[in-house]
Amino acid sequence: MKFSIISILAALLSISSSVATETETQQEVILENEIESTNESICNSTNRECHSSIPFPVMPQKIKAMLLDNHNLLDPQGEEMLSKLQQMEATAAFAHARSTFFEHLKGTFQILSAWNQPTNIKRAGMIHTGYSGDLFQFFLFDSNKEQDRESLRSLIGKEAEELVYYFGTIHRGDLCQFSQAVGRQVAFPKCDVENITVAHRGLNEVEVSPQLAAQILMVTIADYLDQMVDTNGWRDHHQHEEGGNKLYPGNGRPALGFYWFSSVCKAIKPFLEVVPSVFDSCETVITVENEEIARDAYWKVTMDEADLEIDTQIELLQQTVELNPFVGEPHLLLSQIHYRQGQYYDAAIQAQAALKKFYTLASCWDKRRSFAHWVGYARIMLLRSNRKMEGLDSSWPVVDPEDEKYVNYNDLKLTNLHHFVQEMKEREVEGV
Repeated sequence: MKFSIISILAALLSISSSVATETETQQEVILENEIESTNESICNSTNRECHSSIPFPVMPQKIKAMLLDNHNLLDPQGEEMLSKLQQMEATAAFAHARSTFFEHLKGTFQILSAWNQPTNIKRAGMIHTGYSGDLFQFFLFDSNKEQDRESLRSLIGKEAEELVYYFGTIHRGDLCQFSQAVGRQVAFPKCDVENITVAHRGLNEVEVSPQLAAQILMVTIADYLDQMVDTNGWRDHHQHEEGGNKLYPGNGRPALGFYWFSSVCKAIKPFLEVVPSVFDSCETVITVENEEIARDAYWKVTMDEADLEIDTQIELLQQTVELNPFVGEPHLLLSQIHYRQGQYYDAAIQAQAALKKFYTLASCWDKRRSFAHWVGYARIMLLRSNRKMEGLDSSWPVVDPEDEKYVNYNDLKLTNLHHFVQEMKEREVEGV
């Protein structure tokens, strides 16, 4: 019997497809069993039955270090460097964009550390505008004095100081079409593959390699991510002799920036020693139009909640999630809405999604609350939603609701916060 090549190939493809489908099904069953097994061990440890559970993503060690201010885990000399920086009165006295100058410098360092950037880059982030900048008129160290430069070298090291020097003295606009990307003239900026000559304050001009340009712009992305509020202290007030035209601090609405964060990150990716996991490892770019629609939809819910139907709130928040997939806050608002409606599975799914995005970005988008607070709230929502799904009487691990010594005068069942933290840790699952 003769078979055509086509019929043989078709048969092979059919077998392959069948095997693949069977393998995928087996993997799904294994995954379900693993989750059930994990949940069972959690519930058995507290002598209760577990019906269903959405596991916690494991908190990355560097995120935990950020939340606990354990800076030696981010850099072996982290505590020492930040302590010396904090002792400079100017870092506390100067009100920056949304916090003190010190808090901003620390935040930029933390973000770059969580993004696993090399030592010179994360340390440069710690004091990136120490010599001022092309858009920032204030400085801590005088770039024109060798004594000041040596002082900074002794604080953060020679390579990091050199990066801070270039960051604070050159015109960044010509690096990888940066000005055009921010100014919305170029959607997908490109980097020169050869050295370029750029303007320099003090030296007239200098040569910058594509690698140095990438390092400067990586620090720039983290710098702006840490401070992105619509009304910015130094930009909208301090640098205007007449005081600007916006009342500070404004309402806290997020500024627009992810469009150029993501596009510049993609442009510099080939020249980075370490590519961060943000923006799908610097591969996904969102448009400024989508970012603005997403931001405004989110903001409408936060500002007009009392006047909006629940379905409208959900629709607007889902739109935010679709158009700006990098931020966790809209997921957390959705989690709260679902929880109030008794939809605990959906609430848990959204809280889990929020946590994943917070951990990846290593910063919050809505700066009205701190990054640590957003992470903490998302973990609480995930825990409470899980406990509700499991049919427990309380969404909190209360001590003993039957023991009057652990029930206060307002009939509130007392909760040991150490137990609360331990239960969240027990619910963490690798690879979620």
